[in-house]
Amino acid sequence: MRIRSAWRAALAAGAALVMLSACAGAGGSADTSGGGKTLEIWHAYAGQKDKVEFIEYALDTFKKAHPDIKVKEVSAEQSSYKTKLQTAMASGNAPDVFYTLPGGYLKAFVDSGQVLRLDDELAKQGWRDSFLESSLPSVTFGGSTYAVPIDIDAALVWYNKALFDAKGWQVPTTWPEFLDLAEKIKSAGVVPVALGNKDSWPATFWFQYAEMRLHGSGVMSGFGAGDKNATFGPEAKDAAGVLQTLAQKGYLPKGANGMSDAEANILFLNGKAAMVLNGTWQIGMSAEAPAGFELGYFPFPTFAAGKGNQSDVLAGVAASFAVSEKAKDKEAALAFLRHITSPEVMTKYVQIRKTMVARKGATTPEAAGPLLAGVVQDVIGKADTLDPFYDTAMAPKTTETYYSTLQGLIDGSIPPAAASEAIENAAKAGK
Repeated sequence: MRIRSAWRAALAAGAALVMLSACAGAGGSADTSGGGKTLEIWHAYAGQKDKVEFIEYALDTFKKAHPDIKVKEVSAEQSSYKTKLQTAMASGNAPDVFYTLPGGYLKAFVDSGQVLRLDDELAKQGWRDSFLESSLPSVTFGGSTYAVPIDIDAALVWYNKALFDAKGWQVPTTWPEFLDLAEKIKSAGVVPVALGNKDSWPATFWFQYAEMRLHGSGVMSGFGAGDKNATFGPEAKDAAGVLQTLAQKGYLPKGANGMSDAEANILFLNGKAAMVLNGTWQIGMSAEAPAGFELGYFPFPTFAAGKGNQSDVLAGVAASFAVSEKAKDKEAALAFLRHITSPEVMTKYVQIRKTMVARKGATTPEAAGPLLAGVVQDVIGKADTLDPFYDTAMAPKTTETYYSTLQGLIDGSIPPAAASEAIENAAKAGK
C-alpha cells in the first residue's frame, strides 16, 4: 500500500505538531440503564488497561449524548473474541455493533452478507473525508465500505534505552548487527527479545518484517486481490528462519509460546528483557514502567542482500467497528460509529494509547506526545511503503495456519522450508 498524499500530509502535521467478559475483564456482559432503544455492542478490549480506559470513555460519553439508547456491552480478550464473533455470525446472532479486524477477517462476514454497507452514511456531512485516505482500503470491498477504521499502528523495535546506556550497547541497523547485539545481551544475563506468543499474533511481526526486507512489500495485497502470480517467494524460507534463529539461539524468553504479550511486556519494563518488536501501542503499554525505565525505538534492521525497500514499515489499520445487517436499530448503531470516530473520542484515544488514529487531525503532537511524534517523523514519514499486517489481511483459515506455523517455528517442530510452504499454500487457498 503506497503512502498517499493525504497520508503524507497527515504524517507531516503529526510530526510538526471476543469466554466473553465485561469491559474490565470480569465474566458476563454489562447492561446500562437507558430508554426504549437497545444497542448491543461487542468489542475485544478486555484485559488491556489502556484500551479499557478508551472504550469506557467512548461508551460513557455516547450514553450521555444518547440517553434514549440502552447499551448492552459485551467484551472479550482478543484471543477469544475472534472465535466467539465467528460463532455468533454463523449462528445468526450477530451483535448490532461489533469490533472487527479489517482485511480478510472482515471480508468473510461481508461476503456472507452480514455487514451493513456504510457508503450512504459516510457520504453525509463529509464523514468519509474525515478519515485518512490510506485507512479506508482495508475496510472497503467491491467498492463499498463496511466498517470505520479506528487506529493505525506501526511496528518498530522498542528498547530499554536506560539499560542500553548503562551497558554500552549500540542500536543496530543491520540484521548481523542485531544478532551480535542479541548475543551480547544474552551473555549479560538479560533476555534479548521479549516475545509472548500465547495469543499467536506477536510472532507475526518477525516473519513479516523479514519477508518485507528479503522479498518486498505488498505480497498479501496480491493474494487478497486473487493475483495468481502472488507469492512470498523463496525468500520466505529465510524469513521463517529469522524467527526460528531467535528461538534456537535462546534470544527469546523460555516458553515464549505459552507466555502472553502482557507477561512479556512485564519482562521488558522491568529490565529482564532488552527489546521487543511491537506496535506503536507499546508507548501506552510503557506508561507505568518502573522508575528509571526509558523507552527508545529503532526501525527493523536492514538485510544487505534483501530485494525489498529497506525503509518500508509494517503498518496499517489495526481495528475497526461495523454494523450488522440484522441490527434492529441501524440509526442508533450508526450514531455509535459516528461517535466513536468523532474528533473528541479519537483525540482521547491518542492521549490514552499514544498511537495513531484514522481520524484526520486527531494525532496531534499535544495528544501523541514527543515519542509518537518522533516515530511519525523519523520512521513512518520516511517509509516508501506501509505494508498492512498480514494476519488482518488474511482469510480466517489462512490466519489459523499462519499462527500455528509460526508457533511451530518457535518450538522447533516445523523447519523453515516447511513453514514457508505451509504459509504460501494457505495464502493461495485464500480461505
